[in-house]
Amino acid sequence: MPRHSTITPEVESKILWFSDLGLTTRKIARYVHRSHVTVWRVLQARRKQLSVTKQTVTELAPTRDLSVEVSRYQPAMRSSFGGGLGAGTPQNIVNKAVKDNSKSKDFMQFRQARWQLCNLISEKKLNPLENKFREALKKRVSALGFDSSSDNDIQFGQLNDMAAVGLAALRIAGEQKRKLKIQKLVDASILYRRPDWKAKLEESKRRLRCGRCRRQRSFLKNKDGKSVTCLACGLETPVEKARFHISIRRLDPVYVDLVHSAVVQKECA
Repeated sequence: MPRHSTITPEVESKILWFSDLGLTTRKIARYVHRSHVTVWRVLQARRKQLSVTKQTVTELAPTRDLSVEVSRYQPAMRSSFGGGLGAGTPQNIVNKAVKDNSKSKDFMQFRQARWQLCNLISEKKLNPLENKFREALKKRVSALGFDSSSDNDIQFGQLNDMAAVGLAALRIAGEQKRKLKIQKLVDASILYRRPDWKAKLEESKRRLRCGRCRRQRSFLKNKDGKSVTCLACGLETPVEKARFHISIRRLDPVYVDLVHSAVVQKECA
């Protein structure tokens, strides 16, 4: 019978963490409840991996072409989290900060302290409402057929303006911004830059009142046009007997006026 390894990723992580603290293999084996040989094998595998990585990096020294980098440069959009300033603090920096400020060598205490630090320095939590607006804006424009990650200069500029005016409206609202409905603000911001999308923004949505599910469901109209099929349970219902719920999404004039005020006051500059 083949032997199955008992080294899970969690156990391996503990072994490497204790090793970074300077503990001997025998002490690590006692802490993780594994044999001294098992710990030694994990550490050997790590040394080989680091050796191969170092050799590969040395052989493949990166070459930079500044002309290409300049031609491909694109500034961070207002819709980017943290203003596009990187992808957060590197994990090794976070781990080192926790180790340097903790006298305990207990793994669980380390994990808890690390979680608290990551929660504290999370860039998305510095401005939660603004980031909620950014996320809602990207989802909304994508649903309207707009590529929010496009390198197209026109789309890039339009999305940047939408984000800028929406964020400016939040600043104007001040302490009252927490009472604003983000979805309505998103629609008003889109309308400011793309007034031709007014019909798209004021869309109507029809959902089937399924007799089997007893809920509102998405549906598919059959080719003959005489019946509809519930996409949840597959129930087929004649059109004359089917019941629908129609909801209409309207632009709120209060939010349109708020965005207009932001533009007039030049707060989005």
